[in-house]
Amino acid sequence: MKDFSIRDIFTGNYSIPIYQRAYAWSDKEIETLVDDIYDYYSLKTNQNYYIGSLVVHKDHDDLENVIDGQQRLTTLSLLICYLKNESNYKDLVKDIHVNLHFESRKRSTDIFKQLKKNNEKVFDESNELVDGYRILKKKLNSEQYDEEYFQYLIGHVILIKNVLPKDTDLNHYFEIMNNRGEQLEKHEIVKAHLLGRLDESDEIGRKVFTEVWNACQRLDKYVQIGFNPVIREKIFGEKWDEFMPKEYASMKKVFEEGNENDESFSGSITIDEIIQWGDSDKEQNKKSHKEDDDTGRYHSIINFPNFLLHALKLFIGERFDWRYESKGLSLDDKKLVEQFEVHITSAKDAEGFMYSLLKTRYVFDSYVIKTDNLNDATDDDSNWSLHKPYKLTSKSGNKLSPRNTFRDENTQEIVVKIESMFQVTDPRQIYKSFLFGILNILNAWVDNKEDEKLLVNQLLDFAKERFRAVTVEGTFFDKGVHTPNYVFNFLDFVLWYQQVIEGKKHRIKASDFEFKYRNSVEHFYPQNPNQAENHERLDKDHLDNFGNLCIMARRHNSLRSNLMPAAKIKEFSSTSQSLKFELMEKLAKQNDDWNVKEIMDHGDEMKKLLLEFIS
Repeated sequence: MKDFSIRDIFTGNYSIPIYQRAYAWSDKEIETLVDDIYDYYSLKTNQNYYIGSLVVHKDHDDLENVIDGQQRLTTLSLLICYLKNESNYKDLVKDIHVNLHFESRKRSTDIFKQLKKNNEKVFDESNELVDGYRILKKKLNSEQYDEEYFQYLIGHVILIKNVLPKDTDLNHYFEIMNNRGEQLEKHEIVKAHLLGRLDESDEIGRKVFTEVWNACQRLDKYVQIGFNPVIREKIFGEKWDEFMPKEYASMKKVFEEGNENDESFSGSITIDEIIQWGDSDKEQNKKSHKEDDDTGRYHSIINFPNFLLHALKLFIGERFDWRYESKGLSLDDKKLVEQFEVHITSAKDAEGFMYSLLKTRYVFDSYVIKTDNLNDATDDDSNWSLHKPYKLTSKSGNKLSPRNTFRDENTQEIVVKIESMFQVTDPRQIYKSFLFGILNILNAWVDNKEDEKLLVNQLLDFAKERFRAVTVEGTFFDKGVHTPNYVFNFLDFVLWYQQVIEGKKHRIKASDFEFKYRNSVEHFYPQNPNQAENHERLDKDHLDNFGNLCIMARRHNSLRSNLMPAAKIKEFSSTSQSLKFELMEKLAKQNDDWNVKEIMDHGDEMKKLLLEFIS
């Protein structure tokens, strides 16, 4: 498995076997490929852009049979033909020779030869190859695709080429390919990049890499599940609930000792491993043991490619500050491969990252919320769970069992509330900067084994700092629907915290409160009241005042947007709303009205409460 630029990939002679489907890319796929390459080129970083894999198999001659990736390879072949024939940049590709043969498809082979020769008569043909050429010609006939762009395309656009061994059982290969899809995903390319940094003779190191990667990749199961009991106990302690290694060397030693008697162990990569890069179950199924009782009940708040970016940021030592949350390594998985190419350049880097990855995964599993499938399902998928796995021993054997991460009930509740508050405010997979900030705090706390009160105080300070960061302008409260969602969620947290933890009375049912995906800011007194019913319009200052605003699920907003407060209360009081909404409901019922006075009183009270809490 090696990286090949477009210039290098065409040093081979390729044949498309008869069992491969005919060329089928339309304008959508072709234009997307060209646009994606342009997007990376326009960054002006000269970093490589990976567009997927090419799997080939040699049998008895110089031809390389294309097993996987023929649609992309054919498109690139047509692109080179266009550059040679009709562009102003013929010199860029004069040394590139495209040789593409279609087995048992004489017409396709002949048409491709005519396209290479720029024979105008070929454009009278009705054929997918001709159509693809026309699409490329139309797309690339634009000033934005200049010489510099084509230089980038030829030199920095990369295919990962896998050459299968001659004795490969292709039927077995295709069976697996049909089960898992065709192209390598970005995190699989990262895996190849990391593995490529390791010494090929370091069998134990490559074993560590494979075991750790596969265990970390499956985010719906605890990471401990990915290791056999001997390795598991050495990494996670006797009760399977700690992280024991102090650095990569001690982690590697665990595998050296654990595999001394494992005759099946080999540091080489089999054909199955090459074509099943993304299949973490493969290794895990080999190590399945009856004491493991984990059915993938949890849903992670992030996917694996984005988790890799968080682990990389931690590995390179970045720190978090709300004032500069967009600085540093990007948390955009579109840049996943590029980030790893920049920061992981040696075997030492790869080894250090694998240690950091496993440690971060342990911290993530033990101290970051998930949603729990065993709880009653809800429409907004907010069954928050914070569980830590441990070894449960019984007469029937050992199994991995979850329990609350913190024994102190208040600590457990506070951490769940803070983390879920951030999650519902920012539910995206990418740019989840709050998670990086929390992982920063948790990593340091786990390292120092400090008490739970310190962790709670650090998370409270983290939440307060976020509030200060989004409210730096001073007029943040009264911006109507443009008031930041975090302000409302933070207020709900403060109301909950003061009543449940500190014992203050806010006249609300805070003990049952859960953060949900309420992401729409709503006017309690509507923007457009029914004037035929003698409901007056409020002036903008009172309408957009914080006292007249609440946050709710978008589906509720669409239903109630023009209802008067009394009608909203009657129709939706039984639903689970924010604590601020509950306070507004009680005030409206108490005064039998909701107008300017109630708006101003409630707004002033909530603003004072928030500002006092962060002071």
